[in-house]
Amino acid sequence: MKRIVTVAVLVLLMFSARNAVADSFKTLNQNEFMTAESIDAGMTQAGIHFTLGENYRSYYPAFRFGLGALAEIGVKAGASTIDVGSEDKAAILLGADIKYQLIKQTEDVPVDMAIDLGFDTHLLSGKNVSEVSFSTIFSRSFPLTERGYKVTPYGGIELSVLNGSYLSDRETDYYVFAGVEWKLSQKAMLYGELKAGDNTLGGIGIRFEY
Repeated sequence: MKRIVTVAVLVLLMFSARNAVADSFKTLNQNEFMTAESIDAGMTQAGIHFTLGENYRSYYPAFRFGLGALAEIGVKAGASTIDVGSEDKAAILLGADIKYQLIKQTEDVPVDMAIDLGFDTHLLSGKNVSEVSFSTIFSRSFPLTERGYKVTPYGGIELSVLNGSYLSDRETDYYVFAGVEWKLSQKAMLYGELKAGDNTLGGIGIRFEY
């Protein structure tokens, strides 16, 4: 009888630990770190970004490329860690997105508007947690000097769908986000952002254009 109870307790503990990992990964999400304004055709941005969420952190270099016709693509590759009880689990982070600017700011139009479709995946011990996101972004630029320095507040809404072998079922969440891009020079930009929804996260980043 004691053996049966012991085995049952061990199975329960293993099942609880697995659920704790799955539930923790449901807090996974990334900051946007982009305004609605598109990158000029042929231009490239490269930078480093850091996201801090609930029991979750990610650090990754990212690159964005202007395709022309108000479209751009981005790719990222880095690392993330997640707290599961007293243990930190590390994962490989890979991602890509495509953004298209629908509305361009002019004297008569007060904001830029864009949509973005993204895919991020975390690889951990032969398993994965993947996110498909669809975002609508609004932003408005405020020039600081005539040499191109400016501040651009941005914000929007996001639909996020999580799936993968670490999750027992698909998870759908909605987020709102707000941030600012500060163009320190003609080639350097700082980012700060806060995103809230099923969980809350914030992040900072720096990018250079060439």
